[in-house]
Amino acid sequence: MNRKIFIFLEEILVVSIFQYILYNFLNFKIIPSFFLIYLLLLSFEGAPELSLFLSFFLGILNDFFSKGVLGISSIRYLLIVYFSSFFVVKSIKEKSIFIFIFSFLYFVFSNLEKKVEFIWSGKILLKYAILFSFYNFLITIIIATFAKEIKKRWEEKYF
Repeated sequence: MNRKIFIFLEEILVVSIFQYILYNFLNFKIIPSFFLIYLLLLSFEGAPELSLFLSFFLGILNDFFSKGVLGISSIRYLLIVYFSSFFVVKSIKEKSIFIFIFSFLYFVFSNLEKKVEFIWSGKILLKYAILFSFYNFLITIIIATFAKEIKKRWEEKYF
């Protein structure tokens, strides 16, 4: 049991470092969400309770990195992870497709104003939502491979 906790802590630490670097050192208009990808992968691998629990904390951490209103990302993560928890996906190909879809929904949710109107026009929103989803789609493969290597290393009893 302790070994699994250390695996999750190590994964969260590395994903947080990647997210922090993207938010603070690279100036892109659209950046992928490592937190969202990690939470969705966790949910698809059969740990929806853990991913829902982590959604709150990683959302707060995401708001801290992005200097946003605390709690907004948590709500978005919780909604997306809750809906994704109804799917049990095994292959990387299926995970990537579902992450593309849920990333698209996350991006659209993140651009709603208080009056439930879109900040951007439809074409621009669609363009950036697809770009964001595509970034997450590509990074899914990297994170899935990384998580697999960490789990393999921990199983080899390096602890």
